[in-house]
Amino acid sequence: MSERVGVFGGMFDPVHDGHMAIARHALELLRLDRLLLVPCNLPNHREAPVCGAERRIDMLRLACAGEARMEVDSIEIDQGGVSYTARTLERIRERLPRAALVLVLGLDAFLGLPDWRDPGRLFELAHILVIARGKLPMDYDMAGRFGGVMTAGPVQLFGGSRGNVLLTEEPRLDISSSAARELLARDREAPLPAAVLAYVRENGLYRAGMS
Repeated sequence: MSERVGVFGGMFDPVHDGHMAIARHALELLRLDRLLLVPCNLPNHREAPVCGAERRIDMLRLACAGEARMEVDSIEIDQGGVSYTARTLERIRERLPRAALVLVLGLDAFLGLPDWRDPGRLFELAHILVIARGKLPMDYDMAGRFGGVMTAGPVQLFGGSRGNVLLTEEPRLDISSSAARELLARDREAPLPAAVLAYVRENGLYRAGMS
């Protein structure tokens, strides 16, 4: 059986308990051998991160410590410039030509695929696990537009080499990085992994007026 490798990208600014819950959910649901957490260097459709790349990598590594199947992959940071998921998957596919890759996306990101650079390429390179968040309506035709196929469960997801899509419900943790930053700016407790929260406080990150 091919190695099953998940790819979970994001700003992780900061990484919070919601990110970790999604990561664990993907690992267990799909019985992944590994999950790569890929911090974005510069986003295409969003503001630049508050914290620099090295800080975000440090926080991710602290969050993943003790998680045997989670790995921080700095591929987008190392590439520099604006990060594009299709290009990232191409480079991971070059490194892992025999792996069954699964891109982990939130439902809002999945519904926004028409605005991405080369979205059809994602379906040529990997399967996609869509994490439903909130009550956004699902477009069940989205996969078909780009040559993908909606599937009913993990077994069916891995029924082909790539291009299959599975919708699953997000673990119920109502938190976002922006909300966490607001709490931290007011010196309030934020739902971050304990080691990450300690790192944030030790280094004075996300304080009000931080440049």
